[in-house]
Amino acid sequence: MAASNDQDLVTIHAFDLPQLYNKPSSTALLATLNRLKVEPVSWETIGDNAENSINEHGIPNYLTSIIASSLAWISDEDLKEKIYELASLRLSERSGRTALPSISRTYTFETTSSIPISITLYEPSITADNLGHKTWLTSYLLAKRLPRLVNHLPALAHSDELTPLLSQLPNSHLQQPLPSVSKEVSRHRPQVIELGAGTGLVGLAAASLFPINIHLTDLPAIIPNLQANVHANTSIRASEHLGQITVGALDWSTLPDGSIEGYDLVLAADPLYSERHPEWLVGSIEYVLKKQGDARVVVELPLREAYIPEVEEFKRKMDKLGLKIIAEGEDVGFDDWDNRDSEGQRIKVVCWWAIWKWRNVK
Repeated sequence: MAASNDQDLVTIHAFDLPQLYNKPSSTALLATLNRLKVEPVSWETIGDNAENSINEHGIPNYLTSIIASSLAWISDEDLKEKIYELASLRLSERSGRTALPSISRTYTFETTSSIPISITLYEPSITADNLGHKTWLTSYLLAKRLPRLVNHLPALAHSDELTPLLSQLPNSHLQQPLPSVSKEVSRHRPQVIELGAGTGLVGLAAASLFPINIHLTDLPAIIPNLQANVHANTSIRASEHLGQITVGALDWSTLPDGSIEGYDLVLAADPLYSERHPEWLVGSIEYVLKKQGDARVVVELPLREAYIPEVEEFKRKMDKLGLKIIAEGEDVGFDDWDNRDSEGQRIKVVCWWAIWKWRNVK
């Protein structure tokens, strides 16, 4: 093994691993395969020490050789099967996010109190027709940003229950004084809906931060996993001041007749990946958003070159609907696809967020 020049870690090379011609024991092979595990990369950092502790040159060939070997010197068939299974898993981890099997990941966020929250989400393996089973970068960034947006969201800021919590936020999180408390509003919990909730990260984060009733929606095929993630995170609702979380299917392309217009706040993260989505998303917002002056829409989108036309079309349709932007900004992160530029550096993703309100509604 070779020591890294920049770190005190020992870098693993393929030629340092137990070679099959030496007939290594099952214990040695299993230990090696466990060391070669690749964790999902971070959305916010370029890399960490663990990522650089394995020299990947030759590792895929090494794993393939194990899968192709009869391992004839190992008599225990159960151990052989475990070795094949781990070698296949380690190879899939090096073949891109779509090749990974199902995974669970835990996300930790600052809250309006000194105690952070942790949300654990299950992500089934990804195929082209169930992209909602992946937690996307913009969901993570929007979930982190929610506490800093609250002074733009009157339905939340007017709540008597929320004011003591917000007083514990750092001053930098509040850009202006909170509006005066409305007794009429405080009698009723704000009604919030997330469109295209996917694995549920944004909605669950909102539910842990604010005294709201929130309804998480997505396509029917996504609902079972979304519902399971809600059940798996019931501990974040332990505080008495928090409201209810419900889950339901909502297909933007086939909305029921009429409209609901029952929600004070609409949330959506990374909802555009088809040329039809701007029309469908805006139609869904019109369907669910209250026609009241304090109703708001919060959307965060990655500014990827391939989807810039959809982003611009979405803005135009929101304006045509009668909604105007009252706050906007950008976040920067890194995709967990582990894409690299020509110099091997991870590629930054710029994401745009915005808050809308009705232009001519009081």
